[in-house]
Amino acid sequence: MRKLKARTELSRKRAAAAYTLIELMITVAIVGVLAAIAVPAFNGYLQRARVTEATSFLADISQKQETYRAEYGTYCAVDGQGFGAYTPAALPAAGTLNSWPVNDGNWSQLNARPDGPVRFQYSTIAGLPGQAPPAGTGLNPNDFWFMSRAQGDLDNDGNLLQVEAYAGSRTLWVSEAKGWE
Repeated sequence: MRKLKARTELSRKRAAAAYTLIELMITVAIVGVLAAIAVPAFNGYLQRARVTEATSFLADISQKQETYRAEYGTYCAVDGQGFGAYTPAALPAAGTLNSWPVNDGNWSQLNARPDGPVRFQYSTIAGLPGQAPPAGTGLNPNDFWFMSRAQGDLDNDGNLLQVEAYAGSRTLWVSEAKGWE
């Protein structure tokens, strides 16, 4: 009888130390809810971090354009007057990086080059007084102007995110009506 009583007490202690199936299911459900909240938030932070490349390089381009104008009296028209050519030529796929070309044309003249491989394509156009800037930019057609653009498809959904910088402005314009998706 004593042995049976001792075994019963031992079984109770083990049962008290173990988890029930319901407790385990509740824990899994809580972890699932937390993951459902955390993953989209993390993806949003990741996309914003990737856009930092574009904003940083566009700020560098703007600074180089102002330096170029101080030295030569005009902005450097890296890609002429229309956004037709981008550097690098191929749009990087989501999650990948493209190398900046060695022979980068007028980018060398502007002395603008990213620090390493890029997630975006870049283009810079410029004009003289009397040359019409792109519509909707607010640039003065009676003054020297430039406009720089970075474009990339960060989530591989076919919608391009564009970031633009303008002459005489310290703010950037970001296009993506749908948010970070």
